[in-house]
Order: sequence, then structure tokens, then C-alpha cells
Amino acid sequence: MAALLQVLSTQQAALPFGPESAADDEGQLLSLNRFALQLLTSGIAADQIAIDTRHWADQATAPQLLLSALVDEENGVVAFGGVLTGAEFIRLANSGVRIGDQLLLDATVFKGGVERLLTLVQLLEPASLPRLALGGASVNQRRVVPIVDWLSGQLDGALQQVFGAQWQPITQGAFFSAAAAAADQGALALVAIPLGLDGRQLVCGQAAEGCIERFVLQMVATGSDPTRPDRLVLRLKAAMNGDLLPDGLTMGASQGSHEQRQTTDSSTEIELVFAGGSDLIDVCISYPGSSDLVLPPLRLPG
Repeated sequence: MAALLQVLSTQQAALPFGPESAADDEGQLLSLNRFALQLLTSGIAADQIAIDTRHWADQATAPQLLLSALVDEENGVVAFGGVLTGAEFIRLANSGVRIGDQLLLDATVFKGGVERLLTLVQLLEPASLPRLALGGASVNQRRVVPIVDWLSGQLDGALQQVFGAQWQPITQGAFFSAAAAAADQGALALVAIPLGLDGRQLVCGQAAEGCIERFVLQMVATGSDPTRPDRLVLRLKAAMNGDLLPDGLTMGASQGSHEQRQTTDSSTEIELVFAGGSDLIDVCISYPGSSDLVLPPLRLPG
């Protein structure tokens, strides 16, 4: 708390911060410029960070941001490892180790130091970072997203809230280049997830809007039967047509034993295509130095 107050005192504009009683209650949530903040402390050489998940049991009490603080009590030194948004934490929870009410995450998933925290709370409005509950008794539960629902405009809540996914109507020439339109003959539905790089950290949804490097994951359901999609096109492309994607950006997906992967190298877009079947489609976007963005499993009709 003292180290964070010291950092805040160096800012040109005062940021509302409290409550003061949190200094005596390690488990209490903080409020920084109207954002709910969970402060996580560990030893200076810790390779894992423990998160108290009791705050995450209910959407109303869930934090919007998590800040890791590595503390050297002997020398009075604090190093702020970095920040996760609530949505980023929810995505990473599946890879964590659960011990009672504690969830252990690798310390390296917290990115950007205290500078990222200051950037987020000063550039964003609190409403842009939703409060999200872990949901269910186990963080390892994964909700399957039926692609057929997209045809009627229904979008899974997790895709919307955690990833900022947007359902878009299919209209001639609305969002596709001529080449893409030709590749998407029989397009039935389009769901797009805005993405960006905040430093070297992959972000999505509204967090991507302020990034200099922005791109989008398009998920296009196609088929000859207007009521039953039989193919999924996954396309990663720059937000502006013709712009290059960041080099080293990898899109990988698997459907049972079938795996596909592409990595950008002076690329304007990369694409994967999957056919219908009984196996779920798992999609992952990765970038060197960033935590992976892993979507909920997608299901095409068999």
C-alpha cells in the first residue's frame, strides 16, 4: 500500500484511491479512480502469485483489475510485476492451480508493471472493464459455444463479456474485401473479436480500442443450408484493410487430432478453416512475451 501510494503521489493529476482501512486488511479490495482493484502480494523472488477467489464468486464483488506486488520485506523494496484485467484473469483461470480459495498463476502473466495500471485507470472508463464472476464450482469448467446460435444473432455471454465479441449481420460487401468475399461463399454469420497489443500484451474488446497495433479475429460460419453451418473460417486480419499484422502473431486451432497453425510474417491476414464434426474446435491466439488468448470451445453441427 505504501509503495502504491508513493507511485500515485508522483502523478500530475490526483487519482482517487482508498479505502485507508485496506492497509490493515490484506484481503480488502481497493478503489483506484473508481476501478475495483485487487492487490496481490508475494515474495520478491516468487514464481507464482496467489489470488483469493472469494471476491470472484459473484459478479457484484468481482474486481476489474489485479495488480501483483513482489515484496522484499528485509530491504523494504516493492516491485510491481504487472496487471491483469478481470477478463484476462478469467481466461487464465483454467490454467491455474486451485488450492482451497486460492488460485495460483505464473507470476509472468502479470504484464506492464504499475505503468499499465496507471494507463488503464486514466484512459478507460470503469464501465469499459466489466465485473466478471468465475462461475461454477470449478475454474476448469469450459462452456461450449454452439456456432449454430450465431445464425439467429445469439452470442454466448462469455464471448461478449470476456472477449468483447461482436455479432455482425452478413450483408453484401459490408466487411469483406473482394478476396475474402470470394473465400466466404455461403457465409451465414460473422462474429468478430477486436484485438490489440498493449506493449507486448495481447488484449481484446474495449481494451484493444486504445492500442496502436489493432487487429481483429473474424469467425465466419458458412454452409449451403441457411439453417445449418458446416464450416468455420477463422481469419486474423489488421483492423485497417491493407495494414500488416504484427510479426510473430500465431493463430492455432485444433479439432480432435486435427491441428492447424499459422504465424504472421509480413502478413496482412492469416486464415484457418475447419469442417463440421463431433469434435470441438479450440482456438488460441499467441504472441511472444504475452499470455495466450484462449477462446471457449466452439461446436459446429456434426
